[in-house]
Amino acid sequence: MGIFGKGPEIKPPETAASRPTLPAPAPGPGRGTPCVVGAKTVIKGEIGGDEDVIVEGSVEGQVRIAKDLRIAQTGSVKANVSAHSVIVAGELLGDCHAANKVEISSTGRVTGNIRAPKIVIAEGAVFKGNSDMSGRKEERKEQTAAS
Repeated sequence: MGIFGKGPEIKPPETAASRPTLPAPAPGPGRGTPCVVGAKTVIKGEIGGDEDVIVEGSVEGQVRIAKDLRIAQTGSVKANVSAHSVIVAGELLGDCHAANKVEISSTGRVTGNIRAPKIVIAEGAVFKGNSDMSGRKEERKEQTAAS
């Protein structure tokens, strides 16, 4: 028995769910729970779908999703990626196309070309490749010309 009649404090063991990674996507219309590739999981092949994906483990192949892709600090993606938005806190090796934005956090490492209307690179992040932010302007020009 501890001091003042209290027992020793017992902390629950750390799990992947209790470990801080990336903030969860903001709930909104049509947003369910994200698909999580666990820290000890390796996927080789294609990932496709219409929901947010958080990678804490390893993915090799191709990723095509209609929502957001988040690569946690422990995550590694060796694939060409196409998503609505991509947030990298871990490692991405491959070309990346986002309809909205690509964000590389201070712990993130990207080797490959980025194409997105908005690109955010935090201080301390590593990026090796080319960037193209012309997507939206070209789409607007095409729409205006078609009208």
